[in-house]
Amino acid sequence: MKQRRLAQSGSAARDLYRHCTGVGVGTFPGHVGSFHTLQCADLRAIQNRRADDHSRASLAQARRACWSPRQVVAGSCISGSRHRAPAGRSLTTSYSRVCATLNMLSTVLLIALPLVTAEIPSYIKVCQRNDPNVDKCIMNSVEELRPKMIKGIPELDVPGIEPLSLGQIALARGPQGAKLTAVVNDVKVRGPSNFIIEELKSDLDNNRFDFKLLLPRLDFNGKYKMDIQVLLLRLQGRGNITGSFKDYACNVTMRGHKEKRGDDEYLTFDPFKVKLRVGESSIYLTNLFDGDPILGPATNRVINENSQVFLQEISPVLERSLGELFTEMANKITSKFTYKELFP
Repeated sequence: MKQRRLAQSGSAARDLYRHCTGVGVGTFPGHVGSFHTLQCADLRAIQNRRADDHSRASLAQARRACWSPRQVVAGSCISGSRHRAPAGRSLTTSYSRVCATLNMLSTVLLIALPLVTAEIPSYIKVCQRNDPNVDKCIMNSVEELRPKMIKGIPELDVPGIEPLSLGQIALARGPQGAKLTAVVNDVKVRGPSNFIIEELKSDLDNNRFDFKLLLPRLDFNGKYKMDIQVLLLRLQGRGNITGSFKDYACNVTMRGHKEKRGDDEYLTFDPFKVKLRVGESSIYLTNLFDGDPILGPATNRVINENSQVFLQEISPVLERSLGELFTEMANKITSKFTYKELFP
């Protein structure tokens, strides 16, 4: 008789657990005749939401710290002690109240966690709005960030600047009787993080920043495919392309606007405008025309003597890629901290 009552109690507990959490019997964590604190289905709902980094980190930390023998309830821990229905109340009523309480706790968590503001790390130097040398302060702040820019800042979800990946670059030059076409893919550029800020002008009232940068040296490599047709002669080749650009001047315009989130304002930048002025360049292509010992070196000489043709094609791609990268990096940082925190 005792075993029958225990089996009935265990079955009821399983049914109530399924009612509260929506989880199948096979994953029921309690013991026959009693139950451990439930893992509420709200945890799954929270995990499936696109919560911010703080929410996800808190849930992951809670899960690691509390999973067994404790259960995670909406990202927090409560002990795994056993609970029984008070005298005079049905087990179903007690479970329903527990479920209602857990739902309320999870709702409060969802509301509260996104409001937590991260502390500004030491490598981000804050500049006072009323500082008469605020431009110099911003330049120093960028210099402090430079070492972090190379590989990125994982804790702020900021991507690295090295190497810079470019999209496809296509060239087409000449009339039908003497035509050159080339496509360059998988281009990686190294050296953008060595930029030198020559001048900076800020207008904090209008959220505008104008930079003049110098890129002392950019080295690149990629894959090329070339097709040259001169009258009835057609030459083709494919292989590796390497090269370098020196003393690139770069003008960067940053315009932003404030966005309201709750009681706080955050700075969001529009796509950066980047304009490059070409300096010196050198380009080398391997395996030109299947490694022809005469045509290969001769073609490389012609390409370098007329490198402006290639630079006219690569410059817009480089400008766009640099602009997109700088915009993403800036917005990743400004989205984590309020405007007043960055410019008190």
